[in-house]
Amino acid sequence: MRIIFAGTPFNAAETLQALLDANHEVVGVLTRLDAPTGRSGTLTESPVASVANEHGLEILKSNKPDTKVAEWITSLKPELGVVVAYGSILRRSLLEIPQKGWLNVHYSLLPKYPGASPVQQTLLEGDSTTGVTVFQLDEGVDSGPILAQSMTQISSDATAGSLLEKLTAAGAELLVRTLEDLDPYIENKTLQEHDSTEPLTRKLTRASAKIGFDLPAHAIVNLVRAMNPEPVAWFELESQPVRVLEASIAEVSGMLPGVAVLVDGDLVVGASEKAVTLLTVQPAGKKPMLGADWFRGLHRDSLSLT
Repeated sequence: MRIIFAGTPFNAAETLQALLDANHEVVGVLTRLDAPTGRSGTLTESPVASVANEHGLEILKSNKPDTKVAEWITSLKPELGVVVAYGSILRRSLLEIPQKGWLNVHYSLLPKYPGASPVQQTLLEGDSTTGVTVFQLDEGVDSGPILAQSMTQISSDATAGSLLEKLTAAGAELLVRTLEDLDPYIENKTLQEHDSTEPLTRKLTRASAKIGFDLPAHAIVNLVRAMNPEPVAWFELESQPVRVLEASIAEVSGMLPGVAVLVDGDLVVGASEKAVTLLTVQPAGKKPMLGADWFRGLHRDSLSLT
């Protein structure tokens, strides 16, 4: 079966590699334009482009799935499209090109957590389980009929980065398994029942990663996990930002929200319910360090974090 693949970041690249390892016929790869990376701003191709080049696949780089993209895909005569985190919505003109439509791998158990940040939202909510969904694309956002799903347990120390790695492997495996006998999956697809209480998850910003110490301790710890590795949770000390890479709930009571002190050798800060231990922090311009070591270096009895 002739497959056109669209994707950009590492999880999409691993999915593409899984298709190739399973000997699926990928006739072309659509990915986004090379983008500046690092402090030098060097233009770097996407992880998907790197995999495609390694295997000598035909590539089109475009940030806008326009008429040119549609003509290119049509020329490849694909029977099926697969898209994983391409970065742009595919309109009807593109969706109708492959005979069997397009499949998408989404990192939640749809219809729960549709949108751009399902992995982070799962952690923000404190869920203990999540999963992956293979579904057919339509013109909505993650709203098409479901072909297959699999569930995944979430470890108590999972971050968005580690959970995405786990879901990437699970999603690639589920996709390959679905493609092995695609027609029955399509025939037995399930329409999503959309719930207005499940809003679209949005792309995360630095502002959404700011810690509010008026939140309960569990919510702060969930935020730290969800924002790692990006955009990374942070607070301010005297107008200077400090990132928080790891945190845990401290069994300490009676502390004022935002007030931080050493308790039994750990840096503990008050929250609205219980308190939080700041295990690993990263002050602006410095490397990550133990929260307690950062506190000791300030030579203070206590801190007021905002």
